[in-house]
Amino acid sequence: MIHFGASRPVGETLRVDSDTKGSPLGAMGLICFAAVLFGTVGTALAQAPDGTPSVSAATLRLLVGGGALAILAREWNLSGRRFSVATGALGVAVYQTMFFVATSSTGVAMASLVTIGVSPLASRLIGVVRGRPEPPTLWWVSAVVLVGGVTVLVVGGYEEISARPAGVVAAVIAGFAYAGYTEVGSHLLDEGVPPTAAMASIFLGGGVLLAPTLPFLDNSWVAQGRGLLVLLYIGLITLTVAYLAFGRGLARLQPSTVVMLTILEPVVAAAASGLLLDQTLRPLGWLGAGLVVAGLPIVARSERGRLEGGATSVPT
Repeated sequence: MIHFGASRPVGETLRVDSDTKGSPLGAMGLICFAAVLFGTVGTALAQAPDGTPSVSAATLRLLVGGGALAILAREWNLSGRRFSVATGALGVAVYQTMFFVATSSTGVAMASLVTIGVSPLASRLIGVVRGRPEPPTLWWVSAVVLVGGVTVLVVGGYEEISARPAGVVAAVIAGFAYAGYTEVGSHLLDEGVPPTAAMASIFLGGGVLLAPTLPFLDNSWVAQGRGLLVLLYIGLITLTVAYLAFGRGLARLQPSTVVMLTILEPVVAAAASGLLLDQTLRPLGWLGAGLVVAGLPIVARSERGRLEGGATSVPT
């Protein structure tokens, strides 16, 4: 099995759900709330000063948002888990970089489609390697509905999309990186690290890894009033607040379920851009958005079935 860091004996039950017979809706609601905030990042960045470098915005977002999470984390308990934290931080840094490369090469729509479409499969593959149990049949049904919905949303909703090979490859890497750092976050929670500390360590760590790029970028956009407001929003709201909720939801749910739920993000992004940026989505795109929303209750039923089956032992 893959070892992210110091671990307990193989086969020992790590994190046990606090109420295995209860409804997972509360935890799922937290993840969906986080996904809603994630979906506003693109619209917020569109309000930044012209010429704002995306890598600069992404790096400063990680430093500001991750730094705020670090301040809010009262207990850390990271002793013996440096490798896990470094792995998660690297996943965050790779995700930010590769998604930027993908959007620059093949456009936001195609980059989002590939990244989000790949991430559930990537999460399941990581789960197989780590020895996580096979998800219920309904999980696979929800995967088909949600990924299908996103595909219809992107392909049918926008007039022009491109699929440049380099951008698609970068988006695939981004999808695996997202699934990877979600898995690492879950592992840290399994090992007893509090949710806020777990999220702070990997996101602030990701910002530190990308920080050396800042001297080579034009960061003057932050000095402008509008630029500073955008940075505070994408850093404190779409990262700090979002990952406070994300961490608490991840503490209760399987990583593959969490990755699936965040497929809600492009629906929110489409709605936000339509309302605030006058980017009209075609009717077929709204049909795809409806499929995504319709798939969420299937995910809920799948997760409830898993919890009703009892706590899951996760070998590490």
